[in-house]
Amino acid sequence: MMKTLSLVFTFLLLSCNGQESKIQLQNNKEMNSLKIAPYNITDEGDGTKSNYDDLSLEFINKAKKILEQRKFQFLDENTFNQKILDVFSFNVKEYKNSIIALRPAMFPEVAIRDNKFIFIQDAGANEPEFINPDLLYHFNSYVFYNTPVSYVWLQTNNSNLLYDLVVYYGYNKDKKLVESIFKKFDFNSLSDMEELIFMNSGSHKVLKRQIFDDIETIIYKGKAEDFSYAKEGNGYLRIGEIINKVSSSPKEYSDPEKTISYLFERELRVGIQGDAESYINKNPKYKSDLEKNNFYELPTLKDYVKYIYQKENNSIFIIQDSDGYTNLRKDKNSSSQILQKINTGEQIDVLDQSGDWWLVVSKEGKKGYVHKSRIKSE
Repeated sequence: MMKTLSLVFTFLLLSCNGQESKIQLQNNKEMNSLKIAPYNITDEGDGTKSNYDDLSLEFINKAKKILEQRKFQFLDENTFNQKILDVFSFNVKEYKNSIIALRPAMFPEVAIRDNKFIFIQDAGANEPEFINPDLLYHFNSYVFYNTPVSYVWLQTNNSNLLYDLVVYYGYNKDKKLVESIFKKFDFNSLSDMEELIFMNSGSHKVLKRQIFDDIETIIYKGKAEDFSYAKEGNGYLRIGEIINKVSSSPKEYSDPEKTISYLFERELRVGIQGDAESYINKNPKYKSDLEKNNFYELPTLKDYVKYIYQKENNSIFIIQDSDGYTNLRKDKNSSSQILQKINTGEQIDVLDQSGDWWLVVSKEGKKGYVHKSRIKSE
């Protein structure tokens, strides 16, 4: 009986050891498949390089102790990883390093994965390792908990870090922060605008699409109702030049044609038509390419090309009604308020040809709807 139990125990032990070996092998395989952090090695500019994989454990422990003394609540691993992704657009789970610099810089923000905090240095600090206790605490407190007191402290003492969160990293969940940055942002600077809307991901520049909703809401106060006028604002002053750069150097950008089309979409949403019109005029094939790609699911661009852009058919539209006039109405129905009577033979501008009721502008400048049966093209 004892011999049988011994054999069973041995079998179970071998099975468990075998299972553990398989798990360890799988873990090693998964670890080897992960990437190396891209910004850990930085060039100091004098021929020497620093490697954040070798960041002093003494520095890390000192920073952790500072946070502990200030009652900072360290997050669990999943929440920490998600916060890094939300704020810095950086997925630390893709990398094997336990210490990860989040951007190339002299003093970058550094994710300490084992201890779940951001190590940040201050060149102006008195400490030899450039640790500023206030900065360390308030930056972590704002990034992970959006603490109002820490936000105010950073605005007063290190506003450049908040600026970088929005402009460099594309963080936009704190609308109060985004609005404050936009108030002092130079939308007329081509280089600043490129940094705001593009994220460098290795060999390509990728659009930070989330930031465009903020430009539209904060700068232009919302989307234009139609194509009859452009909203006031300076948010897209340099978009035309950026589109030309993407067109002339497509290999530098991720999905260049889709990127160009998205930029047109955002301009057109606030009524800016000049760049799209000019581009289609210079690139006749572009219109058919858009149609083949179903306009990349961009509804405003689709409406503009189908109903507004008319280079191929420069028609003149006039009113043709047997009654001698037709009614310009406020809405798309025959019982809607009459804004004006337009005489037969009078020329109008057509803004939108979708549906049975077309959006038009009379020679007096009044905008409204006329049934398409009352409009003739010449």
